[in-house]
Amino acid sequence: MIGKVLYRFLAVAMALALFGSVAHGGAGDIDSAEQSSGDVAANADKNPYTGDETAIKEGRKLWRKTGCYSCHGGVAEGGVGPSLIDDEWIYKPTDKTLFKTIAEGRRGTVMAGWSKELDPDQIWKVVAYIRSLYQGDPDKIIW
Repeated sequence: MIGKVLYRFLAVAMALALFGSVAHGGAGDIDSAEQSSGDVAANADKNPYTGDETAIKEGRKLWRKTGCYSCHGGVAEGGVGPSLIDDEWIYKPTDKTLFKTIAEGRRGTVMAGWSKELDPDQIWKVVAYIRSLYQGDPDKIIW
């Protein structure tokens, strides 16, 4: 019990520290080699990188560099933020919904929007990485 409480406290502290760093330009130093030369449309309904191993690897790097793990756990298993690998979602877990949540954040939660730090192409790669971790019921996949 104490370990779980301590973990959540540390995760919140890390998220707040990270958010302060990002607000002052800390996440803007993502290597240009990891940025795509062309942006993928932000208004697409489906992720153009689903199943693309190269994009998934880039999404994993972005996941780490932006600190998504500080709230969602090292492999998106949940912590302060919800698990992203199961099939229990508050909102319909379409690619478009997940993209919009990452880009704009989620009002009433600590989920900040990342559209100023990540371009649409990079956000789609993070979504591809998250999808690659899925451990829920395959019959419930709607993306």
